[in-house]
Amino acid sequence: MRTILFGIILLFGFNILAQENQTLMQLGKRNVSPQEFEQMYVKNLDLIQDPAQKDIDNYLDLFIKYKLELADAYAKKYDRDPKLQRELQMYRRDLAKKYLSDDEIINHLVKEAYNRMKTDVHVAHILVRVAPDASPADTLKAYQKIEAIYKKAKSGTDFGQLALKYSEDPSVKYNKGDLDYINVFNTVYPFETAAYQTPVGQISKPFRTRFGYHIVKVLDKRPARGEVEVAHIMTTDNRKNTNEADAKTRIYQIYEQLKQNKAKFEDLARKFSDDKSSARNGGRLHRFGIRQMIPAFEQQAFSLKHPGDISQPFKTQYGWHIIKLLKKYPVLPFEQVQNLVRQKVLRDERSKMGRQKLLQKLNKELPIKVTGKLQTIAKHINRNFFENKWKIPQTPEDKKSLFIINNDETVTYHDFYQYLYKRQRHNPQLIKQKEQIISEAFKNFKNDKLLDYYNRHLEQFYPEFAHIMNEYKHGLMLYAIKKEQIWDKAEKDTTGLKSFYQKNKNKYRLPKRFVILLVQTPQRKMAKKMAKDLRKGLSKNDLIKKYGQYGILTKEKEYTQQNMPVKLDKQHKTVLQKENNQYAIYHLVQIKPAAVPSLKDIKGQVLADYQNYLEKQWLEQLRKKYPVKINEKVWQQMRAKYKK
Repeated sequence: MRTILFGIILLFGFNILAQENQTLMQLGKRNVSPQEFEQMYVKNLDLIQDPAQKDIDNYLDLFIKYKLELADAYAKKYDRDPKLQRELQMYRRDLAKKYLSDDEIINHLVKEAYNRMKTDVHVAHILVRVAPDASPADTLKAYQKIEAIYKKAKSGTDFGQLALKYSEDPSVKYNKGDLDYINVFNTVYPFETAAYQTPVGQISKPFRTRFGYHIVKVLDKRPARGEVEVAHIMTTDNRKNTNEADAKTRIYQIYEQLKQNKAKFEDLARKFSDDKSSARNGGRLHRFGIRQMIPAFEQQAFSLKHPGDISQPFKTQYGWHIIKLLKKYPVLPFEQVQNLVRQKVLRDERSKMGRQKLLQKLNKELPIKVTGKLQTIAKHINRNFFENKWKIPQTPEDKKSLFIINNDETVTYHDFYQYLYKRQRHNPQLIKQKEQIISEAFKNFKNDKLLDYYNRHLEQFYPEFAHIMNEYKHGLMLYAIKKEQIWDKAEKDTTGLKSFYQKNKNKYRLPKRFVILLVQTPQRKMAKKMAKDLRKGLSKNDLIKKYGQYGILTKEKEYTQQNMPVKLDKQHKTVLQKENNQYAIYHLVQIKPAAVPSLKDIKGQVLADYQNYLEKQWLEQLRKKYPVKINEKVWQQMRAKYKK
């Protein structure tokens, strides 16, 4: 991988150097290559809305403006602003996620999860507990126990009875190991995999999770129920008013009201439901899937078939309920849920598979050379470590190399001691496994350090990652400098704004304007009556009062002399004409003389113009500060390539 990665870097760098031997322009003391301009131009072609700006000549002006502003931002050290650095690091963390796992594995896991999402699996299980860090002896003992149980189950012994006798899952006392239906992400990944890979009626081979060893019996598989959205009304006996009927009586009284259509479900929920959190919303609950509600409530909700269906009253440990089905949500096509499933996969323990695959590649391409000895470390790990009382030792080898990553970065003994300090144990008995625990911790520490090294060098490994980060950084810098130099300055400089308005007030002069009322109706006689009333001086409001019940349409709009829909003046104030199947009346309401509006009335427009003025001034200063010289020969070659 390192060979490939650094090969990409060398190739990318060679291509850049080949073009950067030429200079498109000199901006201050910095040379800009034709490749840099072309890369931005081609990338932004589809993003530019204004067709004029797609023209390469016009884009050159935008590019120069961008480079001048960016040069000033660097000169003023905006790139070192702590707030910008924090935001840049947050963005980098999000962007780096796709590089910190093997994408091929993640894509496989996403599709696997989606396929499983389409099926619910009814399972029973037996658990023999064993801790993740158990000794080899304890692990073997647990495995031998589950293996013996598995053989009995395969020979035909009743699975429920075996669960009651041997399972160490506390819920076995009341469910005999029967966990009901599960779906993807409802259980830990190894358990889920065993459930989906085992045929109906069969028993899985023993497998391990972080809880211990399991065997699973698959009792049934069905098409997934998806999700459901319901509203409910609940009554309980835990009420202050003891004169009220009990919960069961009250729920049946509410049910009778619903059966006889004497009241809406939502209104009854608001008034009478004892679930205060949902009552205010008419009983509406968040949509849910299987295993997200208590079984009795889930069963009733999913048994309703059509939106609007209402269940009969039923009881749970929380009280009495009536449910109304609002909507069912089946499993959507893969394209619509792909991103959501990916997010769940990346949060789930299965994502470790992608991390492990990446680590396998990194260990080959970014080798780790171990230079220290674990025996030296073991001397300093005593009983205190297993009682969470251990302190980082001060040793002669503290600053010595423990291992070297990629012949580039040294990791010391002290680095590993710090790692161990945060991972002390609370079980003195584990001192018997000291060598095993140190060895496992060392393996994890190396992997963490390797991933950290890889993460910190992503910009060197992936030119496109560096390019995206650079673009985002420059965007933040330009926003910050423009905010200070232009936007905030214009907002705060009230004196400058007033002065700008006074100097340019004729620019904002409004021409003579005509306020015209449009009235529309399909009825000719009514149109004539309304036109007659308007000519007599009937106001718009009075017209609506008189004729509004007949469904007339009215709209008042301001026009200039040039864009008036019909010719109107003081002598001819009202025009009636037929337009398709409608009759339209245009009535002149008011003539506004040409005038200059006050600054208060057009402050937003003046402010925007003042900001543009400040930006032009700033750019003029930048052109003097960073003179721009274009290499005409190179520019004409570039221009000929894209000029249409």
